[in-house]
Amino acid sequence: MARTLLVATLVASLASFYQFLAKDLIFNTFGIGRDVQAIEDFPFTCRRLQDKKLEACEDLWLDDDSRTLYAACAGTQHRLSWNQAMGKLNASARRPGGSELVALDIDSPDSKGVFPMRVIKPTGYVGASGDASIDLLGFDAQIVDDTIHFYFVNQRPSVDSNKNLLDSSKIGPNATIDVFEMKRGSSQMKHIRTVWSPQVWSPNRVAVLSDGAFVVTNDHSVKLGVRKELDPIIGGGNVAYCSPSGDCHQATTMRLKFPNGLTKGKDGLIYVPSSVDGAVRVYQLHSDKMLELVDTIHTKIPLDNVSPDAVGDLWVPGFPNYAKGMAAISNPLERESPTTIFRIRKAGESYKVDKVVEDKQGKVLSVVTTVRHDAKTGRLFLGSALKPFLMVCDPK
Repeated sequence: MARTLLVATLVASLASFYQFLAKDLIFNTFGIGRDVQAIEDFPFTCRRLQDKKLEACEDLWLDDDSRTLYAACAGTQHRLSWNQAMGKLNASARRPGGSELVALDIDSPDSKGVFPMRVIKPTGYVGASGDASIDLLGFDAQIVDDTIHFYFVNQRPSVDSNKNLLDSSKIGPNATIDVFEMKRGSSQMKHIRTVWSPQVWSPNRVAVLSDGAFVVTNDHSVKLGVRKELDPIIGGGNVAYCSPSGDCHQATTMRLKFPNGLTKGKDGLIYVPSSVDGAVRVYQLHSDKMLELVDTIHTKIPLDNVSPDAVGDLWVPGFPNYAKGMAAISNPLERESPTTIFRIRKAGESYKVDKVVEDKQGKVLSVVTTVRHDAKTGRLFLGSALKPFLMVCDPK
């Protein structure tokens, strides 16, 4: 009888493990048995834009009115050495000069389809090492009159009082949110303020609210250690709220599984994608500056940054083959990864998820981390945290 009870308890435990953990990992995260389509099945002509300035552009932001795309680019070799989210913490191998914000004029491609571009130089800023270098990851922007305010996740390395690099693999980086302002059309942006908080320990992307307030994802529960490695299974990331004065607090109460690049939708809601379970969680910000979960959108594919377009639709890239995705992230110069691009559209009280384009073999679209949709032309601009190119898809 005792043996029967033990077996029954074990079976129940295994069933619970499968239902709540293994099932999601097998079918959603790793995509076992998932059908992935070839890029030729979709009504787009896609190409790669290769330029030294356009390497490892993790995040993009589109100024629809001025017809300018902004890309936060770090350089592939730099990102392979210095990327907090992926545990790459060799600060001494950072690219000299750090990351760059590159502006592309999207209505003026030349005969080869290359867009005029310029690098936006930071001014009035002193980085961790005493120079003007910044280490960009995700970012957001807000237009105030004819000025753009950029909110950057800045993966600053840890330094001592003499600005000598410390071993970040032992103590972790010392990330901040840095705010710059720029007149439209300028090639310089002026540093306005730095936000540092113990409540923002692993920032991934910012979503600007109003009056200088913002929310930001902590994509892991801690900077370093075994607990961080367990986050994809048991969860641990969250979303923090930071006031205009720079005071920050945890704004979500549930453990999230690798919450990635969040955004504020045109409807004022906050959308938080997961790079593990393939869900986009929808939050409403209340007067107490806490986020209430009001809906969950299921794509069943691990996701990266979610971004709104000019009409309010949301666009998000996914990794339909997680194993190949991780292999391409580890070796982006030699390996490719399948990519899926989703459009999420409000449909009454619910959401409609459409697969817009997919590249089973990674022929053109590979390790895509951000997609920006130009509602005027239907063109898609796609960035990658590691690949040495941007990608562009024109509707046929």
